[in-house]
Amino acid sequence: MKLAEMLDTSTSYIGEIEINRKTPSMEMVEKIANALNVEPFRLFIDDESRNGKNSPLDTDYLDSLSAIERQDLVKRIISLVSSDIEQILQPENKKREDKIRD
Repeated sequence: MKLAEMLDTSTSYIGEIEINRKTPSMEMVEKIANALNVEPFRLFIDDESRNGKNSPLDTDYLDSLSAIERQDLVKRIISLVSSDIEQILQPENKKREDKIRD
């Protein structure tokens, strides 16, 4: 609840991000990271990786993922990049309208 308040968003949205039902925009990732005082990439590292196991910085990390985990990772990356590209390509007036709605 506190994070949602800090980000001026709903608790249900934060909950859906936590259970991978929603993928936050890069802007939201940056807001979350700033609120938690961490680097944005750290939000994508699981607890085992934080403890040194299966680190994404380890060259064997991708090899350690199952086929399903790799597919999920690819989908998440594509979704994030696609969303950012769409925002970049929107006409300036559309961007302003979207910001007003958010």
